[in-house]
Amino acid sequence: MKDKKIHIPGSKYAANRILLISALTGGMSSICNVPDNQDIRILEEALTGIGISIRKDSVKGRLEITGIFSSDSNLKKLKQIDVGESGTLLRFALGFACLLDGKTSITAAERNRERPIEPLIEALGDLGAEISVTCGESIYPINIKKGLSGGTTVVSGQVSSQFISSLLIVSPYSLADVEIKVLKPIVSSSYIDLTILEMERSGVTAERITGDEFDLFRVKSGQRYQPRQVNIPKDWSSTNSILAASVLLNREVRINQIDVLTNPGESEFVLILQRMGCRVSIDPGCISVKRSGILKGVEVDMKDSPDSVLTLIPIALFAEGTTVINNIGHLIYKESDRIKQAEKELLKIGADIRTTRDSIVIIGGKQLHPATTECHNDHRLAMCLGLIQLKNRDMKIVNRKCVQKSFPQFWEYIKLIDKGGERCLEIQ
Repeated sequence: MKDKKIHIPGSKYAANRILLISALTGGMSSICNVPDNQDIRILEEALTGIGISIRKDSVKGRLEITGIFSSDSNLKKLKQIDVGESGTLLRFALGFACLLDGKTSITAAERNRERPIEPLIEALGDLGAEISVTCGESIYPINIKKGLSGGTTVVSGQVSSQFISSLLIVSPYSLADVEIKVLKPIVSSSYIDLTILEMERSGVTAERITGDEFDLFRVKSGQRYQPRQVNIPKDWSSTNSILAASVLLNREVRINQIDVLTNPGESEFVLILQRMGCRVSIDPGCISVKRSGILKGVEVDMKDSPDSVLTLIPIALFAEGTTVINNIGHLIYKESDRIKQAEKELLKIGADIRTTRDSIVIIGGKQLHPATTECHNDHRLAMCLGLIQLKNRDMKIVNRKCVQKSFPQFWEYIKLIDKGGERCLEIQ
């Protein structure tokens, strides 16, 4: 079956990096397949709000962005950035603001204000940034003056890889070379590699030297990003939701025009499905998955694939045996405390789930019952509950619309998969 109604959106991970890097060029970049979700709209509004030119061609599905170092750049004197609920933009905007003339003020929505930012402020301060915060219960708004002198800083890798990505993206524009020592363990390490890859594709080299106790990152000053034409690859976290729905409904799915190398952390989800008893075929540009028997529980380390943890939970609930998900302590800093809130909502429906600060254990095969569940304004938790509902039909899900943050088409797409019959679902 060729189903042209389902289209995996572009990667929001790549889009966040590509749009910001394009904004740091001296010309115009042309970007295709930009995902249309809440996080990316917030980023676009933040850039246009400070005077960066963005033009959209909806007919050609293209976005054109003119960098701040172009001759016709016209940034506003008073720059205010509201990052809303985008945790990625919060971290990236803090570094980005260090390169903007004058002063920039950054504010955030309530939950985002609870997410860690102080280690990044300290690291940017080590590199010469002048950042001031508000005294009181909240440090917002955060005010940043232009200036990055370079040098050396030390950052824990255990909280958020976005700290390191933010530092890397702006380091080439510092007055001197930059060295960033990132203490191990490093969570979501593949996202740092994604940042380095997008930097290199735009003409800037960042060196990563792996060590036993820390990784050292070096960026030479004086390098400049070059405008380019980009086609953003498919989003792996969205892909994994489609794969999970297909596995739960025992349907074969083939996703074309996708590459595991575009996000090696989240794409490891297909290998987890293979270990659980699915038949997986990975060819250049194509992934095929089909359940081949009874699903089996597994023990996995998901420190590098945080956005697929809650996608695995529904499959674990209907697998035979125990599934253990380790090294996920950084999930407490997401849109919700995902470990705590997932446990709370799954207990409502009778799931056998146990958690620690950095792990989730699920005993599969238990009889679930109807209950009303809450998404806690967390798009990943909403999609997790939606996948469970495919098998536990009478449960209710409150505040389902928060999937707008990353995958607005989620409810429509899993409904199409649910009603699709027995034939292979082929997604272009």
